[in-house]
Amino acid sequence: MSSSSATVNSMTLFLLLSLSLHAQQPAPPFQPSASELAALKAKLASAVSSTNPDVAIYAKAADYNLRHPDEFLTRAYYDNALKLLDIGNARAKDSAQSWTKQKGRVARAYRSKVDGSIQPYTVIIPDTYTGQPMRLDVVLHGRNARLNEVSFLADAEFGKPLTIQPDRIELHVYGRTNNAYRWAGEADVFEALDAVKANYKIDDQRIVLRGFSMGGAGTWHIGLHYPTMWAATEAGAGFSETRRYAKAENAPYHEQRAWPIYDSYLYARNALLVPTVGYGSIDDPQLQASTNVKEQLANENIQPTDLRALFLIGPAIGHKFSPDSKKISEQFIQAALAEPRTEPKHIRFLTYTTRYNNAAWITIDGLEQHYSRAEVDAVKEADTIRISTKNVTHLKLAQPSKLTIDGQQITTPTAAIAKVNGKWQPDTTKGLRKRHGLQGPIDDAFLDSFLCVKPSTPNQRLDTFKANWDKFLRGDIRIKDAGAVTKDDIRQHNLILFGDASTNKFFSKIAGKLPFRWTPKQIQIAGRTFDGEGQTLVAIYPNPLNPDRYIVLNSGHTFGEKEFKGTNALLYPRLGDWAVFNKNGELTAAGYFDESWK
Repeated sequence: MSSSSATVNSMTLFLLLSLSLHAQQPAPPFQPSASELAALKAKLASAVSSTNPDVAIYAKAADYNLRHPDEFLTRAYYDNALKLLDIGNARAKDSAQSWTKQKGRVARAYRSKVDGSIQPYTVIIPDTYTGQPMRLDVVLHGRNARLNEVSFLADAEFGKPLTIQPDRIELHVYGRTNNAYRWAGEADVFEALDAVKANYKIDDQRIVLRGFSMGGAGTWHIGLHYPTMWAATEAGAGFSETRRYAKAENAPYHEQRAWPIYDSYLYARNALLVPTVGYGSIDDPQLQASTNVKEQLANENIQPTDLRALFLIGPAIGHKFSPDSKKISEQFIQAALAEPRTEPKHIRFLTYTTRYNNAAWITIDGLEQHYSRAEVDAVKEADTIRISTKNVTHLKLAQPSKLTIDGQQITTPTAAIAKVNGKWQPDTTKGLRKRHGLQGPIDDAFLDSFLCVKPSTPNQRLDTFKANWDKFLRGDIRIKDAGAVTKDDIRQHNLILFGDASTNKFFSKIAGKLPFRWTPKQIQIAGRTFDGEGQTLVAIYPNPLNPDRYIVLNSGHTFGEKEFKGTNALLYPRLGDWAVFNKNGELTAAGYFDESWK
């Protein structure tokens, strides 16, 4: 080969490689010009103010796109933000609120109790809806890095035509973007569901939960944690465990201990209580999600005849739901809905945390050990209820009953019973204990209404939490000065305290009422002492001023930007109930309180 030919071939190869690399690079976000940004800001400033979430959500969409200009991914985001402001203004002037009677795809919104933010959802209303109770399908979307309020609302307002099923209403959940319906994303599912029930007539006996990809993960999670809420569930692809999917084999023990909160395959036995579909294509790695559940059922010797379950494997079409498999799944769900839905006489229910504790007429309200498997097997017979338990200390029944529990016969005048010194009796226990919504870990505080109490000096932890919540959970956290916190705040909110006794006056209100001690040179907690200046204590504990709510010290979510941007399986607790950081911000120790919060 001549040198000139070699040079030409080298140049050709270089150009081909350059073109290939260029093709692989994502297109840069669209950048509105200064005048375009000024025009959008001016239009937002002149938007009609409204307390109606169905109206205010349009201004929020534009506002959040301006807050996060990296989300102007294409020209359409900018153009749609302008259009959405027009729709919001039109709704504000529509005294008849005609959108509430609209058929087809309709954008709606509600105000969240978690942070007071306005969150959108979409309903699809068939022409056949006449105001009579109708089937509802709750649909969880997959991960979408291009999703924000503008794109979500634009899809509802300007999206491609769709085929509307005449026999059902559909609720498409926003889920605060991409979090696999965990934490505030989980709260969003139920708050959106409540909003739909408030606005439309829904048949509570025919509510179906379904989703694909991240929505499949969310369906496994919510379907198996709340099994008697649903007439049927359909989980396509997704994930159902942490270790392999998140590649977290080397995670420290205090992190792994919390995995059973969200490792939904561990809850496979709860599929006994709900008709269940699991799907994955044969060549989709996310087939593993339903395989995990199926294998767990086999490991527990649960026979196919015990279940109303369908595990489908589609052809080699990648990360998609096969139309033929979808048809089979729908037939299965239709058959399940055709059967009368009656109260189960036999409940076999398990959990690893009192956060997820209810199945129909029985509620687990206390465990011997959190994050270990707890079971209830309960049967309603002619004149008694027969129950066996494992790792359970407190139960609530729908009504007082004659019981045989763990071989012991009791008649209880109350619906709540407790195991004391190995014996079951009517629950008269007092004092702090871990129970539903008051069991930790730290991240649990952000599933419900919370208020941040800021210190008198700048605080990086608070600033980081505020920024992450704004970007990834799509709301503004409530913040007050210590002196402005009211009795109503203490009653209504989990209080998130930042700083220490020298910078946050609220600490003086709870001084001496917490089972740990923090001075400028020493931290004492969980029977351990940590010496050194500049340390930070992070913890969750029942608020001594209102033991039905949490106090959290110096922490928002225990995961951050890196985890939000990574796979959703990374959004698991990192610190347990408490942690100590040294003056350099490095983790010294982390752990959990016992069942009595000691």
